[in-house]
Amino acid sequence: MDKQTKENGKEGGESADEERDVEEFRILGHSMCIKRKRDTDATSSSSSSKSFRATSSNENLLGLESRRNAVRAWGNQGLQAADPDIFEIMEKEKQRQYKGIELIASENFVCKAVMEALGSHLTNKYSEGAPGARYYGGNQFIDEIETLCCKRALTAFGLDPENWGVNVQPYSCTSANFAVYTGLLLPGDRIMGLDTPSGGNTSHGYYLPNGRRVSGASIFFESLSYKVDPQTGYVDFDKLEERALDFRPKILICGGSSYPREWDYAKFRQIADKCGAVLLCDMAQISGLIAAKECTSPFDYCDIVTSTTHKSLRGPRGGIIFYRKGSKPRKRGLLLNQGDGSDKYDFEEKINFAVFPALQGGPHNNHIAALAIALKQVATPDYKAYMQQVKRNAQALAAALLRRNCRLVTGGTDNHMILWDLRNLGLTGKNFEKVCELCHITLNKVMVFDDNGSITPGGVRIGTPAMTSRGCIESDFDTMADFLLKAAQITNSIQREHGKLAKGFLKGVENNKDVIELRTRVENFASLFAMPGFEV
Repeated sequence: MDKQTKENGKEGGESADEERDVEEFRILGHSMCIKRKRDTDATSSSSSSKSFRATSSNENLLGLESRRNAVRAWGNQGLQAADPDIFEIMEKEKQRQYKGIELIASENFVCKAVMEALGSHLTNKYSEGAPGARYYGGNQFIDEIETLCCKRALTAFGLDPENWGVNVQPYSCTSANFAVYTGLLLPGDRIMGLDTPSGGNTSHGYYLPNGRRVSGASIFFESLSYKVDPQTGYVDFDKLEERALDFRPKILICGGSSYPREWDYAKFRQIADKCGAVLLCDMAQISGLIAAKECTSPFDYCDIVTSTTHKSLRGPRGGIIFYRKGSKPRKRGLLLNQGDGSDKYDFEEKINFAVFPALQGGPHNNHIAALAIALKQVATPDYKAYMQQVKRNAQALAAALLRRNCRLVTGGTDNHMILWDLRNLGLTGKNFEKVCELCHITLNKVMVFDDNGSITPGGVRIGTPAMTSRGCIESDFDTMADFLLKAAQITNSIQREHGKLAKGFLKGVENNKDVIELRTRVENFASLFAMPGFEV
């Protein structure tokens, strides 16, 4: 290498060194040095980095805003814009409810606050487990809601939390009943409830005449039903006790779907103790009346009480389970656990485990919040007044039908429902139900016993809670009795001309002038009353 090149290299090296700070140090006796860039280089590099970050930041802001707008586009659309098909159908249903007379005993209208909770952001949260013991995080406020709901449930029915517990997670009363069976029984164990044609519920166990098992209660457990006296329509306790002592059920069930009279819980308790059974009450139909102290309470006698939450309670659609806890009465200590000698109730852990994880997944938090709202209302004097009016309206409707020579099962009612036996009018429940539906009156057909004890589809069940929620009083139900009798006359006329069989009967209903005229009268009447929860 020539001298000039060496010098240029040296000068270049010196020039490069001048742009760097040199730091010398020694490691294990060896001299080492580090060259650092001077501030000018750092400043230049920093300026370049800042420029890049600024450009990237601007791009990110634009991208973020675009993403936000995309979320708003699908996430913040109203129902009408997002799905006009469903919106249109829902609007038709709204008009049907508003213009119709709702007499199905198991239906009601909820308030706006309950609707708001059901359609709230609470539906977003997954919360498998129980308050304080969830499988997921972020449940501190969900825990508060469920805990408050449980507290209000006990308060609504006047229960001491030292002696009673409650689970508000079941999706329905059928789910609640099955959770009780699952928690307390083994597959194949025995249960005993009111026969479905006698007014019981299929979730209490039921077989069709051909032997087919209708519900899970009969598929997984052995069930034997007790019946009402076909002459009186009341539970036949003599035959019930005889059957229970022979069958020895592990759970004896009182309560039903179509029973218009009071339940004698004291007699059920005596029979349950004699056969060593746990006594379960399904109060789904009358829970509101019980809370308002307008019906006898099962809590004084029963070990477990289940209910829906949407019928007379005027809450969201769901189920609830109450169970005894703490010490047992000494005289029942052995009987209630089939001789295991325990002096403590052990329902709590078994039932809660059966609800979750055995049978259900995450609870519906929007439903639980809505239930808490409804239960708060249940504990008020206004709700008690409402339940009293429900009962007066049922008695007024029963009296109005009796005055018009109609036949009622048991001759009347002690609660919110009546069972109308149509056989003396020559009608079937199915045909009468269809004519009423076309006239915008909704009720439901039921089986009744004839004079020989045989089951016939010759009745309908009618309830007063829904129309009472719309502000109807006794005189309004007298008007409804006229509508019902007119519907019966129309049904009779169509049956005479076209027969009772479905094909001919439905042909006679089509464009029937009497049906159209009655429907107009019904709609004009129903439209006089306000709808809870929404404006029309």
